[in-house]
Amino acid sequence: MRTGLIGGIALIGTLAVVACGGSSSPTATSSGTPKPATTGNPTTAVSLSESGSSLLLPFLQELVAPLTAKYPNITLAPSGGGSGKGITDAIAGNSLFGGTDAYLSPSQLSANPTLANIPIAVSAQGVWFNLPGITSLKLTGDVIAKIYSGTITKWNDPAIAALNSGVTLPATTIVPLVRQGSSGDTFLFTSFLSATNSTWSSGPGFGTTVTWPKVAGEGSAASNPGMVAACHTGCIAYIGVSATTAAQTAKLGEAMLANKAGTYLTPTPASIAAAVTAGAASIPSNLALSLIYQDGAQSYPIVNFEYLVVNTTQTSSDNALAIRTFLEWTIDPNGGSTAAFLGKENFVGLQASVPASVFSAIQAKIATITG
Repeated sequence: MRTGLIGGIALIGTLAVVACGGSSSPTATSSGTPKPATTGNPTTAVSLSESGSSLLLPFLQELVAPLTAKYPNITLAPSGGGSGKGITDAIAGNSLFGGTDAYLSPSQLSANPTLANIPIAVSAQGVWFNLPGITSLKLTGDVIAKIYSGTITKWNDPAIAALNSGVTLPATTIVPLVRQGSSGDTFLFTSFLSATNSTWSSGPGFGTTVTWPKVAGEGSAASNPGMVAACHTGCIAYIGVSATTAAQTAKLGEAMLANKAGTYLTPTPASIAAAVTAGAASIPSNLALSLIYQDGAQSYPIVNFEYLVVNTTQTSSDNALAIRTFLEWTIDPNGGSTAAFLGKENFVGLQASVPASVFSAIQAKIATITG
């Protein structure tokens, strides 16, 4: 989905979340604006199990201790495993939350009408490479699609050289890395390739799994940290921004990607927020929104909401209260969305980047969780 450019970053007031008892009502105010969901510390202990996105996992791990410090009867238990596993587990009821970089598809929502996509932060994906002595290159989605298609096989290919005047490129064979299994990172990456290369759009297309073209020497890894570890000399890899420090420590180079306006950018809080500003003027009722390849001179081209998939019909009122409380606290800039928590993973907070109407729509969806 593509939406028009909005005028700027809109902010709304701080959420009111308290430690004990119901703190607010999910009913509408006199002006029609939804109030935040009823939140508070449940009367019994609730463990919030989560599986899914390896991009989201480090952020959730950061929240474990401060969440319980604020709400002693709520424990967060994140476990990762990839976005595909998160979605599958949420559908099957094997975990309360499914962490995913990819929103549920219309068919998945139709088959599971009580499930909801809940955005909790804004993230992005970088494209990294391993060429000793070269720390930065300019690349376009079209060129990357040709690399992953096997059309471009050497780092000194004329198409890459034309984008990088003055850089001495080696005749090293390019080794594309892909994610194993069903991956939200694959969804984001292939969405970008589909938006920038018509041949790729026609097939393989985009999704959490795709039929990758056969490329000699290609490799695979099971997670973002795994992609970093597997990126040996000659490789190119797509890696979520929560693994940026690991990629830098491994001395990988980060590509500057061309956006729709032709500007070459790496993912930064400013370039990520610019893409949200361009793409999130409104949001559909199912909260499924693509932020890939948005308009705007300063919009980084691979940006996404980080989602938690959750069943809005819970087995107990305490479970529902704990889930609403965690979600509201997580998106609160005075709770889980502090600069300290977000900055460690190179994420951007929702309230600081989406318009008030979008933030209110997310709050309204959280308020529908009952038990």
